[in-house]
Amino acid sequence: MYSFEQMKKPKTKRSEETAIIKLYQDEPFDTLKAQILKCISESLKPKKLDYDDYKIMFTILRHQTAPLSLKKTAEYEHLVECAVRMKTPAVKLLIEALKDQTASKKRKNGDLEGDGMKASDSDTSQSSGSDSEKGKKKKKKKLVKELPLNIELSAQIKLLQNRYTCNKPGCISSGYCYILPDNNAHFTLSHRHLSVWAAALAAKPPITTLDRPPNHKEFDTLSSNLLSSSAPLIQRQLAERNAAQLTPDPSASTVPTINFNLPNDIFSFLRPASAPLPTTPGRTNALVNSADMLVLPVSARPGPDLSLANFCAVYDLSPDIHAKLTENGYTGTRTIRYIVVSELKEMGFKNGEIAAMKDAVAQWANGEM
Repeated sequence: MYSFEQMKKPKTKRSEETAIIKLYQDEPFDTLKAQILKCISESLKPKKLDYDDYKIMFTILRHQTAPLSLKKTAEYEHLVECAVRMKTPAVKLLIEALKDQTASKKRKNGDLEGDGMKASDSDTSQSSGSDSEKGKKKKKKKLVKELPLNIELSAQIKLLQNRYTCNKPGCISSGYCYILPDNNAHFTLSHRHLSVWAAALAAKPPITTLDRPPNHKEFDTLSSNLLSSSAPLIQRQLAERNAAQLTPDPSASTVPTINFNLPNDIFSFLRPASAPLPTTPGRTNALVNSADMLVLPVSARPGPDLSLANFCAVYDLSPDIHAKLTENGYTGTRTIRYIVVSELKEMGFKNGEIAAMKDAVAQWANGEM
C-alpha cells in the first residue's frame, strides 16, 4: 500500500505498507472490499475511507502476471478463477492512494483549513482583484495595413483557385489542377505555381491570362504552346540580342588575308660574301681537325695547381705518361693545360694514353680529386 504522499515521490524512493488478508474462495466481492478498507484504515489512517479513492490492482503468479484492476465483480471472479488453479492460492494486491486524505476540506468558523484565510477575506481579495483587473487598460493591438500588392496577389490567387479547383475523384493533387487541352491530363498546381501565376496576373500590364500559365520555370514541363509569351522586357532584350547578331560589325574587315611562307635564305644573294677566317700556317682549322685542340677545352676552367707527380698520382696516370711529360719539360698543371693533342702524338703518346690524358685533365678541370 502507498499513501498519497508516497505516490508523489519517485518510484525508487517510495516506502510501502504491507498487510495480509485471508479469505475463502466462496466469499463475495464486498467482503474482500471490506477487508481491504480495514487494512487501509489501519496502515494509512486516512480521515475519509472510500474504496474509489484508491487504485487497486492484483497479480497472480504464472496466471495473471500483468497488473489488473480490481474494481468490478467480474474482475474479482477472474481473480478467484486464477487463484484456485494454484496448489497454494496466493494473490498480490497493489493499493495506491489517488487523493490526499490528510487535509480536511471542511470550512470551520468561516476559515479555510490549511491556509488560515477567512471566507470573507477571500471574497474581499477576489473582489479587489477583479476591480484592479477592470482598472487596467487593455492595450490596443496595432493593425498592420496590408500592402496593396499583397492584396492584389491574394485576390488573383483566389481567382485561380476558384477557376482550377479539381473535382475529379481520385486525383492526387493539392486540390487545384490545370487541365491540359491536348489530352485532358491534370497538371497539379501547388501553392508555388499559384503564387507565380498570380504575380504574372498582378503585373502592370499583366503578362499572362487566367487561361494560359505564365512562361516561367515552374511550368517548364508544359508544352511551350500552352504558355504565355515572355515578359516585354525579356522580349525586348532578346530582340536586341538577335539584331546585334544579324547586324555586321563595321569595324570588322571583309578583305581576305593571304599569307606567304618564304624560306629564310631567299635574300641571301643580296648579302656580301663573308671574309674567310684566318688560319695558322701549317695547321688545320681546330673545328675541322681535333688534333689541334687543347687537352683542356677552351670553355673549361682550370683546376687546382698541382705538380706533375701529384697530377699523375691523383688521376692514376701510368709511369710512362709521367716519364714522357717529364722528358718534354712539363712540370705541373700550369703547363699541362696548354698541351695540344697533336703534341702528345709527337711525344710518342699512344691512343690509349692520349685518352687517359684527356680524362685526367677533364677530372682536374671539374675539381674531382
